[in-house]
Amino acid sequence: MVQAITNKRDWIGAFFAVTLLAGPALTVAAEDPDLDAQFQEGMDALEDARIKSAVRAFRNILDADPELHRAKLELALAYYRSLRYEEAQKLAQEVLDDPTTPPEVRVTILAFLAQVQADAEKYGRKSDFNSFIAAGIMHDSNVNVGPTNAGIRVGDLDLNLTPDSTSQSDNAYVLNTGVDHLFQTGKRMEFGERTGTLLWQSGGSIYWRRYHEQNDYDLLVASLNTGPALLMLRQWRASLQFKSDYLTIGSQALGWFNSVNPSITWQFPNGELNWDFNYTRRFYHRDIDDGREGDYLDTGVTVGRYFKNREIAATAGVTAIKFFADDDQYGYWGGQLNAGYSADTWPGGTFYLRGRGGAYTYDGDDPLFNKERTDLELRTTAGVTHEYINDEDLLKDWIVNLFWERTHNNSNIGELYTYKRYQMMLMLSRAF
Repeated sequence: MVQAITNKRDWIGAFFAVTLLAGPALTVAAEDPDLDAQFQEGMDALEDARIKSAVRAFRNILDADPELHRAKLELALAYYRSLRYEEAQKLAQEVLDDPTTPPEVRVTILAFLAQVQADAEKYGRKSDFNSFIAAGIMHDSNVNVGPTNAGIRVGDLDLNLTPDSTSQSDNAYVLNTGVDHLFQTGKRMEFGERTGTLLWQSGGSIYWRRYHEQNDYDLLVASLNTGPALLMLRQWRASLQFKSDYLTIGSQALGWFNSVNPSITWQFPNGELNWDFNYTRRFYHRDIDDGREGDYLDTGVTVGRYFKNREIAATAGVTAIKFFADDDQYGYWGGQLNAGYSADTWPGGTFYLRGRGGAYTYDGDDPLFNKERTDLELRTTAGVTHEYINDEDLLKDWIVNLFWERTHNNSNIGELYTYKRYQMMLMLSRAF
């Protein structure tokens, strides 16, 4: 949405700058140097996106000469960029209704009015519901996240794990469905020279994974989220989300995870920089998980760059993590590095590659090995998506996603916490 608006505004501003110089009714009076200076001040402010200063300059000009049409149109453009659509329409219409306005300028004004009307309808006060569904099949080489080998050594002792404790592979069905709601309040909020719009985002979803044989590891996650967002066009956006997840594993309730997630994204030419913070309070239902309850925190930054008119995207980021568990053997601190790449490779098709490396040190000694535990995790994901975009396609508007993921966790205290996991999934999804 932001990129589309940016492109429209650049087009409109350039069109005004070239076309609206025609005709004496649209030029600034050369015999009044004060008006000329104020006009240039307003134009410079528009160029630098200092919208409040531009509005003030053009208003001062119109206070002195209410019939100066060029100032009216530039003020209309400033109003448009500050989301004040009604004022923009009124001023542009006044110039259009003047019979002395040249025909070539009328064409530009009509195009401007059409764009203002379209944006007023699209980004004004309204409520939008969108739903989605995704279904697929997957293969999991290590459902229970167990070690590969049954034999482990603890000090001078050799222990043999039961077969169920080593890695178990299985196939599964996956279903993910939900609904999102976006309420555009229509309220404007000013920050310095900029004007933003206030939104409210909410949603609910259900994720379900059912294995063919390893049903003790079937997973269900039911989620609800809500919170405000602020969109400062062409500059930054911020949101504050409150989320609650209810989890079950097998046929048992696993726990409640309640989260608060503020984030902010700064835009720059062909890219953006994002910072986010997450706090989650984890509550567990099973007695065996009592020591795992606690407070999870993470914060990180991610930078993204776009190339070839956004056909190619690259991202990189870093995250710091701390989990305060009730039992120190489950609490840990650590960090992650991540990178990603995606490219539009054919009409409707995208290839993507992601990697993440993490290091985690646990707060308490492991009770079995009686020593501090440190894990290194490497995760790699590769996949392709294809969206059916042609009218003759049987699955028009559906997206198919095929991906493969490898996870390798290496622990300093032996094979009990060292494992490899491979997952392959084929998904079909659609938004409505």
